[in-house]
Amino acid sequence: MKITINFMCVLLVIFISSMLSFSGLVIAKEKQPNIVLFLVDDMGWQDTSLVFADQETAANRHFSTPNMEALANQGVKFTQAYSHAVCSPSRVSLMTGQNPTRHHVSNWTKLPDSDHSGTWGPNAAPKHWRTEGLQPNDVTLAKLLQQSGYYTIHVGKAHFGAYGTPGANPTNLGFDVNVAGHAAGAPASYWGENNFGNEMQGAEGLPQGVPGLAEFHQQKVHLTDVLTQRAKQEITKANQSGKPFFLNMAHYAVHTPIEAHKRLVKHYQDRVYQGTQIDIPEVEENYASLVEGMDDSLGELMKHLNVLGIAENTLVVFTSDNGGLSGHTRSTTPRGTELNSHNWPLNAGKGSAYEGGTRVPYIVAWAKPKLGNQIQKYLPIGINKVSRQQVMIEDLFPTLLAVAQGESNIPQDYQLDGIDSRQFWANTELKVQRPVVFHYPHVWGPHGPGYEPHSAMRLDNWKIIYLYNSSSWLLYDLNSDLNEQFNLAKRQPIKLQKMAIKLKKELESMNVQWPINRITSEEVRFTIPFK
Repeated sequence: MKITINFMCVLLVIFISSMLSFSGLVIAKEKQPNIVLFLVDDMGWQDTSLVFADQETAANRHFSTPNMEALANQGVKFTQAYSHAVCSPSRVSLMTGQNPTRHHVSNWTKLPDSDHSGTWGPNAAPKHWRTEGLQPNDVTLAKLLQQSGYYTIHVGKAHFGAYGTPGANPTNLGFDVNVAGHAAGAPASYWGENNFGNEMQGAEGLPQGVPGLAEFHQQKVHLTDVLTQRAKQEITKANQSGKPFFLNMAHYAVHTPIEAHKRLVKHYQDRVYQGTQIDIPEVEENYASLVEGMDDSLGELMKHLNVLGIAENTLVVFTSDNGGLSGHTRSTTPRGTELNSHNWPLNAGKGSAYEGGTRVPYIVAWAKPKLGNQIQKYLPIGINKVSRQQVMIEDLFPTLLAVAQGESNIPQDYQLDGIDSRQFWANTELKVQRPVVFHYPHVWGPHGPGYEPHSAMRLDNWKIIYLYNSSSWLLYDLNSDLNEQFNLAKRQPIKLQKMAIKLKKELESMNVQWPINRITSEEVRFTIPFK
């Protein structure tokens, strides 16, 4: 009898332990929201009707992005968010949580073992930067989210790894599904009538046609709309899987070629910029239609999440991979200005050391805020709030892993540069001082302000820049000089020296690769001023 009672007690203990363990798993899963990262290509800080500056600008009055406005109204708008100067470094930083100075994919990728940086100026790219890009042996956000129980989806532009390498395919980097992502950084065409460029000659003979969308060939459709349709299908499948999902909604828009979104371009044709007598140039009509099409996509995804009944449990993060294009291709702005002014009041654009090259739109919100929702209680986000905290694209790695309850999957010896930014979602007045470091030891393309090898750092309201071609130091107080027009380097020598010392320390701690002199092949390093 005692044996029977003891045996029953053991069974009861096992049963209770199992139930508690199961209950713990359920609780953990209930705290795992779906995650939609809405990543736009080349979208500038001012390419939107949503106001990120202190006051509305002419660009805000020109562009139409009502769904961005709606998302910001139900969440937090970050006005001082940053990516890196060009696309692949930012995308790899997103996937690894590391600054390009550390992961060494410091320029956009194309062919493995081949540098394709610009060739003008005295300085060339580092000898051993990672021309192959991100590869399967790297730690990636998608892999760690998979390990955390997530169904992972990539839709759109990848540009993680070079042509012919495993890293060119997102499914080798931790994504369960890849729709239209490959090695190219831009589509050869946005139009289905052109088969999205699959019959066109790409740059240097390399394929730039968007893969995997053959059923839409010869149809009068736009790539942005097609990717949105496919994303909705994949969300539905993911929801049916019973797992939480991560969607990397990475639009090719608004990158070149600046081809019209034909169903929307009529909103801008044969018109002047609002409040002016300036005719909208054709390229700017087309560009605005690309922006509006991207915003339509955001609205369509939000509607779909609501239809499926999962909006309350879905986190949405909206951002861009670098500052807006302004150094070439573009035309007259709503202010009547030309190149390098499309991101005004920021200086310059994509590829530059100045704010226009790196400051980007950034919004965090629940797809449907609801008081009392358990996940939203666990991860509170302010409603219609603004944060002036400086955040970086590499912050998304630790932040989204923390959202997914997946921090423990990060290898113990892994070196992170990003920080968990959840703390700024509920407390939008919180400001944490941290160095925001940029290092681009390459020539990107056009001549212009800051379009050259550079190192830079933002610390509180101060920003320091070193331009390697001219061996010059720049120092700006962004609180009073957002346009970066007044170089204070000579007026503030002590501040300049302190900032330069800090910048060098940060770069060296990340195993910096310096640019190379084209004639001597020697590394080009900066020296601390006034020392």
